[in-house]
Amino acid sequence: MKRLMLMAMLATSGLAQADAKQTFALDASLAYGHGADGAARMHSLLEVRPEYTWQSDTGKAFVTSARLRLDADDDIEPGAPGYESYWSAGQPIALGDTGSLELRDAYLSVDVGAGQLRFGKQQIVWGNLDGLRVLDVINPQDFRYFIIEDFDASRLTLWSAYADVSLGEWRAEFAVVPDSSGHVIPDAGAWFELRAPRFRFGAAPGGPGLPVETVRPPSGLDDTGFGVRVTRQVGTAALSLVAYSGRDPEPLGRVTAGPQGPVVQRDLERRDTLGISADIGLGPVVLRLEHARHPDRFFNTSGVAGLDRVRRDQARSALGLDVTGPFDTFINIQYLDDRVSDAPMDLVRPKTDRLATVALRKTVGFDTWEFLARWYRSFTDGDSMATLSVQRALGDRTSIQFEAATFRGTDTGLFGQFVDRDMATLRLTHRFR
Repeated sequence: MKRLMLMAMLATSGLAQADAKQTFALDASLAYGHGADGAARMHSLLEVRPEYTWQSDTGKAFVTSARLRLDADDDIEPGAPGYESYWSAGQPIALGDTGSLELRDAYLSVDVGAGQLRFGKQQIVWGNLDGLRVLDVINPQDFRYFIIEDFDASRLTLWSAYADVSLGEWRAEFAVVPDSSGHVIPDAGAWFELRAPRFRFGAAPGGPGLPVETVRPPSGLDDTGFGVRVTRQVGTAALSLVAYSGRDPEPLGRVTAGPQGPVVQRDLERRDTLGISADIGLGPVVLRLEHARHPDRFFNTSGVAGLDRVRRDQARSALGLDVTGPFDTFINIQYLDDRVSDAPMDLVRPKTDRLATVALRKTVGFDTWEFLARWYRSFTDGDSMATLSVQRALGDRTSIQFEAATFRGTDTGLFGQFVDRDMATLRLTHRFR
């Protein structure tokens, strides 16, 4: 990681000598988070995000950004994390139990004919849903804040190559991803530790469980992801076909013998994705459809024979509506159906997951105020989560934001596992240029 950051800085300094447009910005924010249950302080966080862009008149650009997190409390990411979920070349630098320094972006973009090439550390997003992931299958996610944080901030950037070219009436995108990082799962004792049985390989919440170790993702051609998306505009509809094969970012468990007894090892298997999507414009309404099929995907089972793995087909379908209303009001409604075919009785996760989301965004006073409310409901577990964000611009570069999240349900549910983790955060952000 240190070598890669040094290379990025050297590349930046070399590019800076060229006659081109350069921009530098630095966002700094101070956040204080408080847990409603037990009056616990959740975090006191300083976050600094420098960004540098070099762009030439010949269609070349170099983009780099980093993220420094320093937390006076040690509840969100307790202890000194090892970052085993990351590919070895993409790990953040752990700053003891205080925080981390992470290289977010470091890629070269080149315009070529009727398209663009990008090489380096980046995000490649092929899904268009809001807060749900169906075809957004390339970049893993950091779950330190569960799913409360925006996906742009919680997605892991990966070392990859990307091409976006126009082929007549078709748009074709290609991705090659040697970076085999997986989801970042909060450690035991973290504020948003995943405690539902589906995330503990069947173990009951609060009950005894085996120690967990994470196997670092390997590197090699067998672990490289390959994908393509083709899109065509037909009237007011954008239709896409997606095919991707790469490491499944969701870890599986395997019981092995450790020096002091049995442990659960988390590792990553390969996953294939075939998908189709449609974004259809209907005046002030946009209808979004996404469907993904994962043939022969690996799943954990947990029964009398212990922890095991099976391969089953999985289908995930989502329907969404974006409605642009009067007076700067935006409404998003979505429904997700996630099914595992011929699922055995001892499957760790539910055979069928059904989830609905509703979001309302409203701006007031020429974007001086922004209100965003979200509601998630699991029809499988019968639980829910609601979040609220109120942001006030204090000038062109400064804003203050209040965020809150509340959870309802039982401790075995997707959202109910955090029923004692209601939280509120106050954040002050300034952008330096």
